[in-house]
Amino acid sequence: MLASLLTCYAAAGRSMWAERLGAYALCTVLAIAWTLFAGKDVPWDALHYHLYAGYSVFHDRVAVDYFPASSQTYFVPYAHAPLSLMVAAGWPSLAIGIAFACLHSTALWLTWELARAVSRDAEGRSRALVVWGSVALALANPVLLQALGSSFTDITTGALALGGYVALVNTFHGHRVHRLALAGVLLGAAAALKMSNAVFALIPALPLVLGTTQNWRTRWRGLLLFAACAAGALVLIGGAWGYTLWTTFGNPVFPMLDGLFNPTTPVGGAVAVAAEPASLLFRLLGAMDVMRDPRFLPSSLAEALMRPFDMLAARRGIHTETMAADMRYAALMCLPVLWLVVALWRRSKSAPSAAYPRSQRSWASLAISFVLGWVLWLLVSGNSRYFLPMACIAAVILVAGVHRVLTGMPHVQGFAVAMLLSVQALLLCEAAELRWDAQPWDGSWTQPTVSTNLQSQPFLYLSMDSQSQSFLVPSLAPGSAFVGMGVDVDPESRDGQRIRALIKTHSPQLRMLTSVRRVELDGRPIAPAAATFDYPLRRLGLRVDVSDCEYIRYRGNSDALEQAGPKSGSRDQIYVYTCRLLPGGGLTEAELASKRLADQVLDRVESACPDFFRSRHATAVRNGSIWRRSYPDFATWVNDDGFVRFADLFRGGGDISGLGTANEWIKSPRPLKCWREGGRLHVERNDF
Repeated sequence: MLASLLTCYAAAGRSMWAERLGAYALCTVLAIAWTLFAGKDVPWDALHYHLYAGYSVFHDRVAVDYFPASSQTYFVPYAHAPLSLMVAAGWPSLAIGIAFACLHSTALWLTWELARAVSRDAEGRSRALVVWGSVALALANPVLLQALGSSFTDITTGALALGGYVALVNTFHGHRVHRLALAGVLLGAAAALKMSNAVFALIPALPLVLGTTQNWRTRWRGLLLFAACAAGALVLIGGAWGYTLWTTFGNPVFPMLDGLFNPTTPVGGAVAVAAEPASLLFRLLGAMDVMRDPRFLPSSLAEALMRPFDMLAARRGIHTETMAADMRYAALMCLPVLWLVVALWRRSKSAPSAAYPRSQRSWASLAISFVLGWVLWLLVSGNSRYFLPMACIAAVILVAGVHRVLTGMPHVQGFAVAMLLSVQALLLCEAAELRWDAQPWDGSWTQPTVSTNLQSQPFLYLSMDSQSQSFLVPSLAPGSAFVGMGVDVDPESRDGQRIRALIKTHSPQLRMLTSVRRVELDGRPIAPAAATFDYPLRRLGLRVDVSDCEYIRYRGNSDALEQAGPKSGSRDQIYVYTCRLLPGGGLTEAELASKRLADQVLDRVESACPDFFRSRHATAVRNGSIWRRSYPDFATWVNDDGFVRFADLFRGGGDISGLGTANEWIKSPRPLKCWREGGRLHVERNDF
């Protein structure tokens, strides 16, 4: 008899693994097919962050460059190592895309595993409708499809987080200690590789950890084990990188929380403002507030409650930069209503009560974890790319929830899941942008054309705009270095002092980089005038040598402006303008006086809306004919005619608010009415 039982168990095990391998293979094929169909995607992040981050894993760049890829330079870079290795090995873009698709398909594998665990009954069987319905609904996420097969690490690291949730849900079925430890390691690794996973996946897992048992003593032991394993993974993966940042900048998570670790040091263009010493708690709260990304955050509790329904709209800027209508969260909000309607129907028809499976507790705990993650997401980010692990979990909760509510009605269950998938598919077709910058699969991943001069002579490159061009570092001469100037830097700030030290070290081998914004009718680039970008350089005592300039170009979809007329030539090239820099620049007395006036005016504008202008007081930057201060998603400026302006750069649609004249603000600060509605910032005068 024992032999018969063992034979049956072995056969069941073989059947389970055959089913599992078949599911994994199907998910991988779907991921590859989508990637090939959608095209190669090399968005802004890939060029100006991802490639440099991967390169920095194998080349110590922390002391060589300074903000070469903006603040993302100093995030733990290891998740981008595969991209750097494949590009350095000369893999064709098609092979890289397929490799990423295979890697990203693991998120679908783990969604399959999670749905199996959540829907498992007492006999160990799982409902095929729940399992495959969850996978299909997870795949139908427009944000996931957009990132699938690209260099974004949100899916890669999110798969680790999903693995942690699979281990936790399986803990409800036995082997509690080992699976709790595994979950802690996987979620800790996901958090170490991408910081957003710590807030939107690791912390929300705590209710699930506590729900694995009904005994409080074992709950606390399990929580301590989980926390210890997660902390161990965090230290093991991110510890060395954090130590490097600590020894270089005095901050293990630089530049995040720098106000906490270096409270007296002005950073970037910030101007030191005399103030009473802040308490440690106040500085911690202020630093955490800076971490919030205001672009996608709801403006009020009412907007937060309506966010699932707002995500149904065919509009950009709701929960990601592109159009990405998604009905799954609205359906989750409606799930309690469906449960109430079905319960009342069963009662009115004297129908038997639903017999829910034993896995009800795991589903409920998973739902609580999702709700906690959703709340944290709306408080801190609202960007769906950072919510991808929980988005896959949402698909499982929704399909399993519908299946539970409609228990005993198999035909209705199938119809309901089919309706969910049909509506989501319709939104994908009509209200989603599924690639940032789709390109053909020919050639290498990036296709820069760099002159022999720049490949043989090392320079210090000062990047003059938000497009860092840091992906060019491997293509330039050994010994080259990058500095991300952005729009400006105060020479007396810590950033300014570091940049001046790098300039001194590399002088006279200095060049600047800036994007070309205009092209001729035949596609040839139009060199930008030095006066449009040289103000930050002249603050550092440098000037542009216009006799030693050239172009670097690479494959991409250019957004450069064109003149009206018949067009010819290629439009698939993006140009970068680089010129040699010489000592001798400086600001005129008129510029200094104009800047002092602009700073005084804009300081008063900031003081009139203290809740909006939280990074006080940034220095005004010369940009063409205006003095401008830029913030995460809006800007204020004073133009040369003396008018003060405000604009929401992300959702404003090009509208500009007039805030009076500089003379009015100098004589008497104007009262302002400042509010946020529908995510958009509004600033208006309140004295009319």
